Amino acid sequence: MGSLWAVARHTFAQCLRMKIAGAFIVLLAAMLAVLPFVNEGDGTLAGQIRTFLDYGTGGAAFLLSVVTIFLAAGVVSGDVREQYIFTVAVKPLARWKYILGRWLGVVLLDAVLLAVSAAAIFAMAQYLRAGKAPKLTEEQSVAGDRRAVETEVFTARRKVQPQPLDLEGAVDDRIHRLREQGQYQVVLESYKGQPERRGDEAGAVEALKAELRKQEAEKMQSAGPGRTLTWRFSGIRVAGTEKRGAGKVTDMLAEANLLRIQADPALVGGLVFGGPVNVGQAVGRVERLGRDFFIVRLTRDDMVRLTTAGLGPGSQAPLVIDPVVQFQFKAIPVGQTATDTLYMKWVVRNGLTGLEYRELRTFPARMPVTLTVSARLVDDDGTVTVEYTNLAATSVTVLHSDVAVLYRVGAFAPNFARAMALVMIQLAFLAGVGIFAGSFLSFPVACLICFTVLPFSLARGFLAEAVELSNVHGLDAVFRASRYVFKAMTFLMPDLASTSPGDSLVGGLNVDWGVLGWTAAATLLARTSPFLAAACAIFHRRELARVQV
Repeated sequence: MGSLWAVARHTFAQCLRMKIAGAFIVLLAAMLAVLPFVNEGDGTLAGQIRTFLDYGTGGAAFLLSVVTIFLAAGVVSGDVREQYIFTVAVKPLARWKYILGRWLGVVLLDAVLLAVSAAAIFAMAQYLRAGKAPKLTEEQSVAGDRRAVETEVFTARRKVQPQPLDLEGAVDDRIHRLREQGQYQVVLESYKGQPERRGDEAGAVEALKAELRKQEAEKMQSAGPGRTLTWRFSGIRVAGTEKRGAGKVTDMLAEANLLRIQADPALVGGLVFGGPVNVGQAVGRVERLGRDFFIVRLTRDDMVRLTTAGLGPGSQAPLVIDPVVQFQFKAIPVGQTATDTLYMKWVVRNGLTGLEYRELRTFPARMPVTLTVSARLVDDDGTVTVEYTNLAATSVTVLHSDVAVLYRVGAFAPNFARAMALVMIQLAFLAGVGIFAGSFLSFPVACLICFTVLPFSLARGFLAEAVELSNVHGLDAVFRASRYVFKAMTFLMPDLASTSPGDSLVGGLNVDWGVLGWTAAATLLARTSPFLAAACAIFHRRELARVQV
């Protein structure tokens, strides 16, 4: 294997000396220097950091993809064009080792450039983390913005969707009521009479059920004034246990119901912005966090009770810090509202212990918002029930897809590293395609092939939906053939958009090791290796020079 690594090292050094590598570094530095200050997101610090992470990782991945294509397509075709391949051909070096060594060298350079990019993005994100929001609106608070930064961006959370809506049961009930009322056959005949069905009873039944599903889904996701929606979540496995200790009350603002408590940094490290903390027998919300102190907001009754019990500046307060879970949702008012805020009541319930958390408050409309609660509300089976009651004067829609429970499973830094590993897998695939194309094509044609593969892989999910939905009467055979061609292409090319880490980093979602391993197997073993095997076979049989007589 020494000759293989020798080719890889030579390729790495050769590519590093090329101007395109230097151009990438210059473009990356310019992008990272300008991006944080031209994109303010929604005006919050969390929005600015999310925008930077999205565009920063996406821009770096795109630039690296372009660099990879140019380098991979050029190293083999360039050797043939410049006749350097004759020097290699006379050496005791198998052609497959030459191909794999070239690929490995390009991948090594990608790894170095990606590491530089990742370090720069991570450092800039940490710099922004210590700054202030560009511009907050009247509805946004500094404390809420800071909570979002720490608990929704610089974290690694797992997302759990609610249990599915029982649409089929609701549809069966509707059909049963139609039969009892004697309306079922009348409605069915109206569907059979539509031009596209032409008396097809089976098609009419499916069309009727599809319409009923749509109506029931709208009903189950809408809440009129005073109406309650309920979601049940399962499979939640919160990491960590409660922390107990004590802190010294250094300041008390009774009129604002605030306590400033100094405690051990290890204990304060278990708190989150906006999260619950037990001070004695009272439960408050963290308003501010420092290295060895925090400020907690209590209810007026709890403040009076603690003050009556003798709690004051200089006294010690027992603390209990629970791990937390976050409930995320987006409420959309129906029609026009006088304000962009909605008044609502939340009840989060542990079905086994009966423990409940209730909160009455206003939330902004049409925006994803987060409610942080104690993990005690999740029962031992990993199940929790959440109820939402609409207290606004207008109806509200809360889509099932806009509701989720999130809980922390790791830290931001290792999650960021796993996200960059996903980008590295994509670059390794593009390097394999470039080596394959360069093994038998000229540099311009090889680049053309690669720049055809890249957009197809990025848009594969959209194209899959388009191919499945497209069906014009009279062209069924054409579209059936297009589906077979598309399926063959999807087998050879990965869906780069679905494995792009930008959405995970923006949402503070965990990049699971299982997803990383599956992506590596599906992309490198199932898709990259066939391209490399074909490149080795083609180059082994390729005539490098014609014999002149």
